[in-house]
Amino acid sequence: MSGALEDRRPSGAANMQPTKSLPVVETAADAFDKDDFDPLRYINEMFPSEASLVGLDPLIGSLKHRIRRVDTEILGAVRQQSSSGTRAKQDLDKSKMEIQELFGKINEIRRKAEQSEVMVQEICRDIKKLDYAKKHLTYTITALRRLAMLINAVDQLQRAVERHEYAEAAHLVEAVQQLSMHFQSFAQIPKVAELAGRVATLQRSLHMNVMREFELLGTGEESTNPLLLERLKACCLVTDALGYKARDELVDYVCKKEMGVYSQIFTPVGDTAQLDRVERRYNWLRKRLKGREEVWAIFPEAWRLPQLLCLMFCQVTKSQVAEILDSRGAELVNNVEALLLAVKSTNDFEAEMARRFGGSVSEDTEHEEDEAMDGMAADDASPASAVRERYERMFKEKQRGGSKGLAGGALSGDPAAAALAAQGQAVRTAFQGSISAVFTKHLSVYVDAEEKQLRETMEGLVKQESWQPMEDAQQTNVLKSSSELFAVIKRSLTRCSKFVSTGAAMLQLCNAFQRVLRAYAGKLIGRLPKTASGSVNATASAGTTDWQIKMPDDDIPVVCTIVSTAEYCNEIVGSLGRSVAKMLDPPFGEQVDVSEEEDQFQAVTTACLNVLILAVETRLDVALQQMTRMPWATLETVGDQSDFVNVFSKVLGQVGPLIGAALTTNYFRFFCDKLANSFTPRFYEYIFRCRKIGEAGSQQLLLDTQAIKALLLELPSAGKSKGEEGAAGPAGFSSWISRELGRAEALLKVVGSRPDTLADNFFTLMPSGTLPDYQRIIDLKAMKRSEQQQCIDTFNKRVGRPAPTPVQFPRPPPQQAQAPAGAAPRAAAGDGQHPSTSPAVASGGPPASSLSAGPGPSSTAMPGRSEPTEEQLRASTQTQELANRFKFGANDAAARASAASINVSERMKEGMAGSLAAMKRLNLGFKRSSQQESG
Repeated sequence: MSGALEDRRPSGAANMQPTKSLPVVETAADAFDKDDFDPLRYINEMFPSEASLVGLDPLIGSLKHRIRRVDTEILGAVRQQSSSGTRAKQDLDKSKMEIQELFGKINEIRRKAEQSEVMVQEICRDIKKLDYAKKHLTYTITALRRLAMLINAVDQLQRAVERHEYAEAAHLVEAVQQLSMHFQSFAQIPKVAELAGRVATLQRSLHMNVMREFELLGTGEESTNPLLLERLKACCLVTDALGYKARDELVDYVCKKEMGVYSQIFTPVGDTAQLDRVERRYNWLRKRLKGREEVWAIFPEAWRLPQLLCLMFCQVTKSQVAEILDSRGAELVNNVEALLLAVKSTNDFEAEMARRFGGSVSEDTEHEEDEAMDGMAADDASPASAVRERYERMFKEKQRGGSKGLAGGALSGDPAAAALAAQGQAVRTAFQGSISAVFTKHLSVYVDAEEKQLRETMEGLVKQESWQPMEDAQQTNVLKSSSELFAVIKRSLTRCSKFVSTGAAMLQLCNAFQRVLRAYAGKLIGRLPKTASGSVNATASAGTTDWQIKMPDDDIPVVCTIVSTAEYCNEIVGSLGRSVAKMLDPPFGEQVDVSEEEDQFQAVTTACLNVLILAVETRLDVALQQMTRMPWATLETVGDQSDFVNVFSKVLGQVGPLIGAALTTNYFRFFCDKLANSFTPRFYEYIFRCRKIGEAGSQQLLLDTQAIKALLLELPSAGKSKGEEGAAGPAGFSSWISRELGRAEALLKVVGSRPDTLADNFFTLMPSGTLPDYQRIIDLKAMKRSEQQQCIDTFNKRVGRPAPTPVQFPRPPPQQAQAPAGAAPRAAAGDGQHPSTSPAVASGGPPASSLSAGPGPSSTAMPGRSEPTEEQLRASTQTQELANRFKFGANDAAARASAASINVSERMKEGMAGSLAAMKRLNLGFKRSSQQESG
């Protein structure tokens, strides 16, 4: 052990002090209690050095003492455990015996409880028999008493029936019915069955007496005997007591009796079978209801006899009016006023009956109708009428305030108020359309008449139209016919909604008015000046005159007024359609669609603006024709602007203020944009239609182009103050003019170049130019034949020379590399070749393919030759590039897109120096020419 301790002892252990015995014992006790106790580690920790072994003997003695103490404790625990096992067994046996004794006591208690229950039942058996006897005896006595009461009531009812005492009989019937309910389970007993038979016989007899009493009720307008009314009132009480079947029979009898009188007076044939006499039917019923109020008062209010009488009146009247309409259907075309009068009176009667028996109509419905009416009349209402309508709406709000309590109760969840509101709504629904529905299929006559009248009104308004704006400040620059036409339409729709119908008839009327509005749009287009072919949608083009419109100055305000009128009609049609959709019933409101009419008036606006543009283009065409006839090739000096520019300035100076003052700002800007879009391509094309242009002519034409650009840039401000112009519109217009006329300026600069710089200036100033463009420039420029050939050669050299930073194109396939170098360019040039004859071909020079194939022997290579060199492949690749580029020469937009994809940023940067040098050479050429002319 000492060797192990010495091996594990750390360096410097000799300097450590020996460990005391007491802490060692305590530490050992604690260490022995651990689960991971390690004896070797414990010894090394207790004795880390040789000096610490001094305390080894005391520690061993302490551990031996502890071991003996633990042995003693274990021996005592074993002895105690052996004695406690015997004692536990004795306690368990004792517990089992006590449990058995407890079970015995429980069984004894249960047996005694059963004996007690049997004893109680024997004691209460006699008491239960007495209780059942008492209950049966009480029920028998009550039944006998009720039987006696029933017999007595039946006898009294029989005497009351015999004496016709209806008031007493009413109470007795109720009493007999209540008493008879108690004997329903004894119906098989003879006495009860006999009483039931007597009661049924008395009720039938009583009902027959009541019906005979009501036969005494007269149908005339004379006053009825008060005693008879009192007796009939008691009869109503008896009938109410007899049940709903007797009540319905009596009500039906009274209503049919009244309708018998009505049918005798008004019949489907004869003098009363006239539409203009329908109002008399309703007046008869109103008079009947008011004149016989004392008769209707005898009936209980719950019967609602006047309401049922009115409903039966509606049924009879509907059938008779339907028969009248069917028999006189052919006469309705010439009797529309009578039809409308009948419809109006019928609608008024139905609304009156609905208010009388069902309460007022919904506040929301009235409010929506008022809003729809206000929306229809808002556009042409004067200030005075607007104030009057505002106060009328305030008065209606006050009137509706009284009925808000009932509606509030229904919304707050009050069952009684909700039931009353539902009953009123049911009554209003029953009367709504109860008679007027019969007119629906015959109202097409009314719609046709309204459409015919409106067409005649429209034709008259158009004939009387002065085609000048209205003087009313609220309708500036709008034709009078449009305002009056919409006023007539609104009045007709209002009359239809109030007095005729808000259903299918109003929808048909709206469709008729839409047809009239489309016809009015056609009238507006018919007033516009037209081309020689009668069209208003032509496009200005060079070389033809079939698109021209010669318009005097007096017609320009007329066309502008039509533009404002079409815009006004477009706005009114939309608001009118929304108002009509609100006024129509739900199934029909969704069918209103005025988009076609809005498109029609929008088409009128587009046609007017197009006519104005064609008219201005027609005047400007005179200046362009004058430009093409000028001797630009022989012009020697550059002076002021040419005569055709003065014509151009005069035209814009005349039409600009006229159109600008008559059109709104947005439409005038649109006119300027479209005019510029139409004129600038024609001006560019007309430059090529000029005769030969010399250097001085190109400078003069360039100066004229700048003057035209200045005039076009001033056009948006014509007739408008500076404050009315927006920044966005003129800025976009200016950029468009500068860009489009910049093309013409670049063309003229190229045309004015010297022959030796023509190709360089063409590629510099017209980077998107095509091969046909270059050919047309050669044809346009005043040059000698030799100079033209020089320009062609220069172009070929420029095409064949590699660019500063050439664009990498894919290497052609072998079969293309072996093909003749001029084949593809020849086909490409042929696709976009201008109709004019090439000067090279005309003079017998090289063919057109030499312009694109470039110089060198490669242009005459044959398929059988050897492998081409790197120089030839590069020339062939560039030739293919030019062929693909010039293939789209006829389409300027495609050529621009192709040029934008080829001219990458590096090429633009490196080619800037060459462009500046070409421009310097162009300016030096112009100066040299001027010095020679001055010298």
